[in-house]
Amino acid sequence: MLNVGMGSVYLTILLVVTLGLVLVGYLLGMKANYSREKLSTYECGFEPMASSRQAFCLRFFILAIIFLVFDVEIALLIPYVLTVGAGMGLYVRGLVFSFVVILMLGLLHEYNEGSLDWML
Repeated sequence: MLNVGMGSVYLTILLVVTLGLVLVGYLLGMKANYSREKLSTYECGFEPMASSRQAFCLRFFILAIIFLVFDVEIALLIPYVLTVGAGMGLYVRGLVFSFVVILMLGLLHEYNEGSLDWML
């Protein structure tokens, strides 16, 4: 009987699980050959009225990204607001202040660039 250490057993299990996950990912990611009917848009059984491949408004996309950035900002600031009375140190308050200043400078830049003016 071989004296195999536990490290090599764990390594073997890790290798088998990794290869299994790669195989599953490969099988799930395979492209199927779809027909013309499968690739066409579905509009309640009627023929499509226009092309479904229309250009996407980039200004709306940028506005959505800006919304996500400021939404994450709120999620990061809520714990600070809830613990202000818990004796936060000057260092933490300085970090939060610099975080808010950087975000406000970004907001000012987006406003001056015209990204927030989406009513065109």
